Amino acid sequence: MLTATGVTKRFGGLTAVDDVDFTVGEGEIVGLIGPNGAGKTTLFNAITGVHPPSEGSITFDGEELVGKKPHEVARQGISRTFQTARTFNELTVLENATVGPMFGRTDSLPREEAEERARTFLEFVDLEDKEDELAGSLTLAERKFLELAKGLGADPNLILVDEIGSGLTPAEVNMISETLIRVRDELGISVLWIEHVVDAIMGTTDRIIVLNQGKKIADGTPTEVQQNSEVVEAYLGEVEA
Repeated sequence: MLTATGVTKRFGGLTAVDDVDFTVGEGEIVGLIGPNGAGKTTLFNAITGVHPPSEGSITFDGEELVGKKPHEVARQGISRTFQTARTFNELTVLENATVGPMFGRTDSLPREEAEERARTFLEFVDLEDKEDELAGSLTLAERKFLELAKGLGADPNLILVDEIGSGLTPAEVNMISETLIRVRDELGISVLWIEHVVDAIMGTTDRIIVLNQGKKIADGTPTEVQQNSEVVEAYLGEVEA
């Protein structure tokens, strides 16, 4: 589904992502982990056209993404969430969720149709009872779920999830993990997930990619990654200390 080959991103003299290859297959939940500054979000930005790679190729369903603008990437079937929830706090929950269907993969939908689609995904993340509340009144976890509903409403085949567990309680992280499994199992949407909550990502993903200082140092099952000495030294050992 998604194939990255030799992806490199430089900012002046800094190489943030260095010759990275990886794939995400249909129906996969793939984790992306590594220390702060490893290049994870930069890689997301390269995929979505925010900061196009300096070198390399990124294809989605066989079509090159490099050179496309973010809205064009979204139309291809890729949506994303952000580590800091980007809700429109002075709008209602329903109005926020309607943004995805209105400006996502399909041509702009009529408002009523977009709202009905938005309600479907608010129900999916258990926010249907809050559709008339202002987004700014929600808890952090609820705003993260609202971000997810907005991304799902854009009708993606792949959703990029950036540290959705950041700042949440263990119980809330478990709810997020269970929801991402449902995204794959019930909606048929693949997931590429950056996360620092190691237990959550180890227990949820099919496969994990590990970056360190911009380079890919591992790509395998959670068990394989946990047993990789380079990963333990660069990241997992640091977390456990």
